Amino acid sequence: MQKTGMRKAIKLGTSQFDDWELQGKYTVERIIGQGSYGKVAKAKNNSTGKRVAIKKMDGIFDDEIDCKRILREISLLRLLRHPCLVQLIEILMPTDPAKFSTIYMVLEYAESDMKKILKSSLNLEINHIETMIYNLLCAVKYIHESKVIHRDMKPANILVNEDCSIKLCDFGLARSLMDIKNNSDQILKVESTNKRVEFELTEETDAESNDDK
Repeated sequence: MQKTGMRKAIKLGTSQFDDWELQGKYTVERIIGQGSYGKVAKAKNNSTGKRVAIKKMDGIFDDEIDCKRILREISLLRLLRHPCLVQLIEILMPTDPAKFSTIYMVLEYAESDMKKILKSSLNLEINHIETMIYNLLCAVKYIHESKVIHRDMKPANILVNEDCSIKLCDFGLARSLMDIKNNSDQILKVESTNKRVEFELTEETDAESNDDK
């Protein structure tokens, strides 16, 4: 898949990030998204050079509902682990834990999202579409088996990489129907290659095998 249609960045001068308290761990490169929740920036880990996305949210205690959504998203992302869900890398500790009002979530970086791709002139081939749909279904299957409903699944919340791997994100409106438990009955291994993702399901029960016959 070509890089056409990837996220359009909002270019800002370095001085625009002077108030970002990243403790010297990350260097912000540019803003890649913003909304009522705050801003998302593409950044680089100064130790490893790895690209990440940093979600900065200001005034997190100003509104009780927004505060609950932030807490819910953090709680769910800490527990949900799947190759097709965006991974929470870390929460940066505030400089003053007693008086902080801004939080920084360090997340996996993705090159684009489904909304940008649908609006672009990119001509997807059938194997690209099949791979992305399959990956999305795997993500939905996992969160539903974990008793979580997303409630805000839309193209902008489906991140996409050049190899057609997807990352379902933004769990602010999600709900957990019960405590998340590890899915020990199914291990999903994802191996991504250029334009192809292979999935291997293990530990299938004999009952499931008989049902398929």
